[in-house]
Amino acid sequence: MASASEQFDSVLAGNPGDLGPFYKRAREEFPVFWSESAEGWIVSRYSDIKDVLADRESFGPLIEGKGSTAIYGRNVLHMDGIEHRRKDAFIAQHIRNRKLLSDSQENYVRKLCKELVDELPLDSPLDLKSGFTTPMPLIVTAWIMDMEEATGFRTTYDRMVAASTSNQSGDPDILRDGLKAIDELHELITPRLTERRTEPGEDYISTLCQGEYEGAPISDAEILSSSMFLLAAGVETTDRALANLLRILISEPELWIELQTNRDLLLPALAEGLRFCPPVHAINRAARKDAAIGDQEIPEGSKLLLLLGAANRDPEIFDDPDHFCMDRFSDNAEAQFSANATVLSFSHDTHFCTGSLLAKLEMIEGMNLLLDTYSRIEWTETPPEEEGYILRGVRSLPVRLQTS
Repeated sequence: MASASEQFDSVLAGNPGDLGPFYKRAREEFPVFWSESAEGWIVSRYSDIKDVLADRESFGPLIEGKGSTAIYGRNVLHMDGIEHRRKDAFIAQHIRNRKLLSDSQENYVRKLCKELVDELPLDSPLDLKSGFTTPMPLIVTAWIMDMEEATGFRTTYDRMVAASTSNQSGDPDILRDGLKAIDELHELITPRLTERRTEPGEDYISTLCQGEYEGAPISDAEILSSSMFLLAAGVETTDRALANLLRILISEPELWIELQTNRDLLLPALAEGLRFCPPVHAINRAARKDAAIGDQEIPEGSKLLLLLGAANRDPEIFDDPDHFCMDRFSDNAEAQFSANATVLSFSHDTHFCTGSLLAKLEMIEGMNLLLDTYSRIEWTETPPEEEGYILRGVRSLPVRLQTS
């Protein structure tokens, strides 16, 4: 049988298929092991991962190296303590503001979803991912930034994201292309940043331009970094989470019908989708000092790769974890989009995803409209499999939409 490291090399390659068997073996046989390919310690058990994320003294953000988010430049992902809390608060004004979420953002997302659905052809083959799950969060993010032109740079974001955490092997060609994409996005965002310094509006960039920390304005470099990360993260999570869930619902039409007739199951279904087929399967951390995870000593400066996808299928926490159970979170679905989440797809503790509530809004509105509009969605080709790592999902959703 292949060693842990050898088997993980195949996982890192992002090949299609179910990762459940590997995750089970990792948790049971080698919960913490060294990977030469990732140049770091791989952690797979729920309790260990949650402990690492909560232990701010021993572990912190991975600032540089293979698979880090250094390509974006310094942003809240790389901050801790008071600086993280205060600067994250500027971002939260636009993507975690409950008043906006229940008012203008909800209205905008609902209207946008209707417009996108109205453009989808009936009874003809189409890709529901490129026609709906991808453009919806991209347009919402561009609207929050007041940069409609940002919607035309989708492939640029893909190249940038590919060179970030997904590039665990440190492929130089992918990194080089990602850095070129960064330069292209700088050219796109810088004129708007310069304008907002003197003529602020109500948008995301304006808020950052007016923000201060320790008496000094937030730098242009940091605003560019935060803006690019928002463009990437603001699209990837919702797009992949929706597409991955739709893959299951289209393949099991009885679940689609059940959701249509019982919308109380929608939020639990979304939460279960985040657990069973998360958009992000792993995140990085670094050891700030010599530490231990279980019986494994972790030297200071070591990189760690926390397998959120494995933790989300840990039988110590979730019953029958390799089964998609639509009503699993019927009693606590709302909590899965908050810092009290059991599911670790939005991370945990200080660095819990700031955009989780916006992602929830987008997914609820998107799914409600699809359920209201289409009696059935059928595959027109062989159903796609999830692929990729660290970000994992389907490349397309080749379907035919039916209203009766």
